[in-house]
Amino acid sequence: MVKEVPFVRRYMNLGTDLEGLYKGIVQELQDTKDLNVVKELKGEINDRPFRSVTAVRQSIPRAFVGALREVTVTLTGEPNDFIVEVHTGAWFSNLAMPGVGGLLIAGPLGGVAGAGASAIAAADYQRRLSRKMKELVKGNSKKQPTLEDVESFPVLV
Repeated sequence: MVKEVPFVRRYMNLGTDLEGLYKGIVQELQDTKDLNVVKELKGEINDRPFRSVTAVRQSIPRAFVGALREVTVTLTGEPNDFIVEVHTGAWFSNLAMPGVGGLLIAGPLGGVAGAGASAIAAADYQRRLSRKMKELVKGNSKKQPTLEDVESFPVLV
């Protein structure tokens, strides 16, 4: 079982080099230990250009419950109006399975630990990736983002 933890942010009026931003994102995923880029897509959706990259974990994690399984990053739009969408998937991280997964793998104490650890692992990776995305957007934009230029979308899971 894989649970997605999405992150969506819209950037406006920055004059961003989207190809440079995309290359930076791909490089970041390639530089992340244990991730392997497996798919890249480029094209148009609703007459808007998009680029997407997916990386998956290339090794078996020591702590299986809540471990990062995959990451997909999609850029959609134009240099002055685009969306960055990030989806991270983690093994056994839905509300019903973390404790069960830990119980199956490590016994009763593993079930209790697994229930709390899975959310932390997904949230930690999401925070680190979010900070890196902000740096990459700043580094590839003509104008530095302000609060008026950035719109974050809360996504409930």
